[in-house]
Amino acid sequence: MPIELTVEQRDLQAALTDAWSDHAPAHDLWPSIRELGLTEIPFPEELGGAGYGLKDASVVMVAHGRCLGASPYLSSVIMAGLTLLHAADEEGRRAHLPAIVSGDRRAALVCGSAIGSSSIDAELTEAGTLLLNGRQNVVLDAASADVLVVVAHTASGVELGVVDSGAAGVSREVRESLDLTREFASVEFAGAEAVRVSDSRLEDRLGRVRSLLMIALAAEQVGIARQCLEMTVDYAKTRQQFGRTIGSFQALKHRLVDMLVATELAEATVLAAADADRFDDAELAERAASARVLASRAAMFAAEEAIQIHGGIGFTFEHPLHHHFRRAKTDQLLFQDTEVHVDAVARAVTGRVTTP
Repeated sequence: MPIELTVEQRDLQAALTDAWSDHAPAHDLWPSIRELGLTEIPFPEELGGAGYGLKDASVVMVAHGRCLGASPYLSSVIMAGLTLLHAADEEGRRAHLPAIVSGDRRAALVCGSAIGSSSIDAELTEAGTLLLNGRQNVVLDAASADVLVVVAHTASGVELGVVDSGAAGVSREVRESLDLTREFASVEFAGAEAVRVSDSRLEDRLGRVRSLLMIALAAEQVGIARQCLEMTVDYAKTRQQFGRTIGSFQALKHRLVDMLVATELAEATVLAAADADRFDDAELAERAASARVLASRAAMFAAEEAIQIHGGIGFTFEHPLHHHFRRAKTDQLLFQDTEVHVDAVARAVTGRVTTP
């Protein structure tokens, strides 16, 4: 299996780099994303999508990570959209996905860090709807979302519901965030009525959704690492110290190469995992965990090294590097800490080892 982009994906990558290269961190990318039809990428044509896959969406996520634009692409298209696509029943997909696919409605996924659980309780009514109660903290883009896709717990197991964000019994509160380019909020339900859209194999399907979301987020982390590396290389070529450019010092060359190796390794792992349709749930989970670990480490390492090599200017609030560091740290903590994913990879590997 080639670990590379197709010609079409490389063209998309070049187009997004060109379109977003001049945007400052926190610039609103949503109008551009909708104009370019990027919201349609990972969805089938019968639901209004473009019929492409996760690897194509990952190209968008890499570009998103490079420029640190502000948009609900991760929260609405990737998290809420892919959850409905893979874990909702047929009626739920057809009723709620087209507006998300077109970008007409923004969605947010209300769940815990493990995706398949949350702090929300639900009661199944005689009419087949869900009555939601509880509070979920740290929900990405929930305050600006038009619709909420909710993972909830009932006496009989996990359920998936959809509720308008302005419905009775729904309240949202914006939370202070380390990442100044993204919005997080708390969502509280007090008897809010949601449409039940649970697939018959919901828990299994949520496991696969978790893998897909981790791969997409890892792609964004690769974009962060790549941008930090390129900014630092450019700086090292021009910054003078002791009468010569700092990039000529061997110690700095070694640090830049270390950044490159970490970024390239993470990118290759993400590209391999993004061919999600090739893998069953178990193998996809292992590949997603590997991508998540390597991309998290690459993004944090590149951001930290970039700030150090930039010297005094790298520590200032006015320089964009602090935004990259903040996004790298926030991404690292989404969908559970990397130690959880290290353990997942270790269990998968040791499970394949046979003793003679």
